[in-house]
Amino acid sequence: MNKKKEKRKNKNISHYLTLLLIFSLGFFLGLFFNSFSQPEDSNSFNQSRLEGYEYINPLIDFESVQSAKVGEIVKLENELERYIDEKTGEYAKNNVTHISVYYKDLNSGAWIGVNENEKFAPASLLKLPVMIAIYKISESDPNFLTTKIQFKREDIGVTQNIDPKQHLEEGKEYTIEELVDRVIRYSDNDSLSAILNNISYEQLIGIYSELGLPNPYEGDPTDIMTVKEYASFFRILYNASYINKDMSEKALKLLSTTEYDAGLASGIPSGVKIANKFGERENLNDYTLARKQLHDCGIVYHPSKPYILCVMTKGANFDSLQVVLKDMSQMVYERVDTR
Repeated sequence: MNKKKEKRKNKNISHYLTLLLIFSLGFFLGLFFNSFSQPEDSNSFNQSRLEGYEYINPLIDFESVQSAKVGEIVKLENELERYIDEKTGEYAKNNVTHISVYYKDLNSGAWIGVNENEKFAPASLLKLPVMIAIYKISESDPNFLTTKIQFKREDIGVTQNIDPKQHLEEGKEYTIEELVDRVIRYSDNDSLSAILNNISYEQLIGIYSELGLPNPYEGDPTDIMTVKEYASFFRILYNASYINKDMSEKALKLLSTTEYDAGLASGIPSGVKIANKFGERENLNDYTLARKQLHDCGIVYHPSKPYILCVMTKGANFDSLQVVLKDMSQMVYERVDTR
């Protein structure tokens, strides 16, 4: 009789332990799968959505607030930090006072930045959103790009340190599309002025308000945009999330023909495509070492790991700043290529 009771007792204990094991396993599996099914904290991401619709809420841009802190991408961040400290340290002996960089892996979405919240004067970089605004207009007005404009001398823009290889001819007619081509390919200020005289202010600034970026046409345009903010223009083109797929493809194809090859393009192999835009500015009223700015930003089409790279710089002479653009581009490409 005692043996039967002992056997029954052991059986009950075994049954209890089995139930406890099943319950525990279910509990932890629930926690595991719940971590994947729960939506991310909205405060962890910056989202931009296109307004003006009643039934849809189109996503334009989406970026995590925090940079990636894992694996090889952290090694790259550390390399860039050491380079920046070396170039800008010791009272800027290299004639370079400020460097900001933003890198984004377009396959994984991971990004890193160094001094990515420091503000710069975008200068000629603003020609890129002008192009996007023009292409946005042409989506609803197919004839807009073929509209002809006669170039007049009063349309001439400001002096450029990096002179365009081609110039507009007085009295000659150009289509809007031809002017956009010159704005991007040669960074031509004359073509930009002609375009700006033929679009409305609301059409021009729409992209800034929709992306939540500072409006460069209000107040003093000096030091208003960060390298991370500017990169959003390339993100929306790559994702075709603001203008349609055909126009986004058209825009990036045009950006791949830019004549400026002394910046980011000089730091990557000659056969690798890059769609980029540079900007340069000199403040003649500034007598500090930071009076000149040179920036370059774009998409590098690595054969298997495309990425966005934006570098903004300040310093005493453009030659020193160009070296920084080349060096940082080369560092990033070599690290990406060996991953």
